[in-house]
Amino acid sequence: MMHILYKEDIDYLNKLLNLPAKGDEQDWDLELSDPARLSEFLGTFKAYQFSLSVRKAFLALIMASYDQLLQYDPDEDDFYWVSIKELLDSEKHEHMALLKYWSLEDSMYYNEDDGFPVTPRIRAYLYQQ
Repeated sequence: MMHILYKEDIDYLNKLLNLPAKGDEQDWDLELSDPARLSEFLGTFKAYQFSLSVRKAFLALIMASYDQLLQYDPDEDDFYWVSIKELLDSEKHEHMALLKYWSLEDSMYYNEDDGFPVTPRIRAYLYQQ
């Protein structure tokens, strides 16, 4: 399962967020992720009423930015993670492809100790309850 991002949504977010996009990004969310702007991204996401497809693209950018942040800041108090979970909670089912990507659940490389910095949090979120 793969999360699909649409060009119209990417173009819209590029303009709204003033992202340094060149237009030829293959992995837009990964290439334009920016952990220094994570608070801004979260605030903007909450401030606007986006369509579902824009929310999916924006959440992909937020998740990639958070993963990058975790490479140098462990977010031990879960400050950012709590905010991200709040975005996910109301429509978790709509973001399953993105969540499965980051959890590596469908990967042939799935291993308890492997993954991205965000993988343990995503796995715990998916399998809570």
